[in-house]
Amino acid sequence: MRLRQLCASRIKRRDRLGHDEPVRVLVLTFNRTLRGYVQQLVEEQVANPDGLDLTVETCTRWALGLIGQRDVIGDERKWIVPLLQKIDISNADLNYFVEEITYVMGRFIPTEQHKYIETSRTGRGRAPTVSQQMRQRLLTDVIEPYQYKKSRFGKVDWNDIAIEAKTAQNLGYDIIVVDESQDLSANQLRAILAHLKKDHVTTFIIDAVQRIYPQGFQWRELGIEMRPQMVWTLGRNHRNTGEIARLASSLVRDLPPEDDGVLPDAETCQRMGSRPQVIVGTYSAQLNYMLKHIQSFLATGQTVVILHPKGGGWFDYTRQMLQQRNIPYCELTRERDWPSGPELVALSTIHSVKGIEFDHVLLPGLNREVMSHGNEDGDGTLDSLRRLIAMGIGRARHTVTLGYKPGEQSTLIGLIDKATYDEVKV
Repeated sequence: MRLRQLCASRIKRRDRLGHDEPVRVLVLTFNRTLRGYVQQLVEEQVANPDGLDLTVETCTRWALGLIGQRDVIGDERKWIVPLLQKIDISNADLNYFVEEITYVMGRFIPTEQHKYIETSRTGRGRAPTVSQQMRQRLLTDVIEPYQYKKSRFGKVDWNDIAIEAKTAQNLGYDIIVVDESQDLSANQLRAILAHLKKDHVTTFIIDAVQRIYPQGFQWRELGIEMRPQMVWTLGRNHRNTGEIARLASSLVRDLPPEDDGVLPDAETCQRMGSRPQVIVGTYSAQLNYMLKHIQSFLATGQTVVILHPKGGGWFDYTRQMLQQRNIPYCELTRERDWPSGPELVALSTIHSVKGIEFDHVLLPGLNREVMSHGNEDGDGTLDSLRRLIAMGIGRARHTVTLGYKPGEQSTLIGLIDKATYDEVKV
């Protein structure tokens, strides 16, 4: 709605003033799946008259398009993990500290990374403890060698792309809309802000409660003083039923509050519906129950997504079950274009459906094996998992069904308010 209104008003202004240059519009998302979804919405809802130059792209691909092809590292983790092991980071904490390195490099430009030692680590949780001494070691014994190795082998990572894109020739956009801004890094946003016309309209869509990547920063670090008149809070929940909002809220309610976050609130929902279900049994029993349950939904043309924290081979059994039942399905993870076929069932990682919605959400297999985290109070990895699952639940318009194997359930199952769901043993 925001994009449609901005495009229409700017085209009218262009025609009124008799300008020849097109109105340049950029819509950015944080992953390919969301890009495909938003592209479809734009094509359906935004008129594209002569004089409108509108681009929908992921932030990383847009930045790479500015600077040309680069030799990008395929898996940063393989380069960072050995350096962390040299400073005696435990195996249990490796994932957290890989994210910490990503967080530091994404928040600060290279010449200001020393500020990390004193800066409040926004959105990183209270554990593991990262002392000032440890921060210095991360800078000198991990980040510096990592940067040196990249330079030696002629490689770059996506943060390097963002930093270089900031210095590229200003493309002069009239309108920019950035979706899911909380999961873009400060350096990515700096690059975006460098490509505006003087007379521009820029909109950041953000909800810090749904942050699933380690990208915490303060707006003033980007040169933006966020005044009250610049902020609009969307007060109504048009997607979820009250029952779905209550389930999601119970997972994130006691997390540290953030300025740019809004908790799911059942009171703002426009509809009520059936209570979510939690299915307890083996994975095959969970999936059998869920697929039987959705048959009536598919018969009426409603959409269903089956989510998993990991994806990939973890979906092999699910694919077999869908094929045996002759249920057509598509896969969304990392797909650039939104599917246009007749399939009503989609498979996806939870990360890839951020910003997207479906009639029904299935989340089987919520076991410890795929959702490991630290055991300390305030563990940052656990906080991220809570936001991730709450976000996945929030994709649903009508129903949500979770599942776990008894004795192997994730810690998160115990954090969900039992009053918000019905348990079914299979």
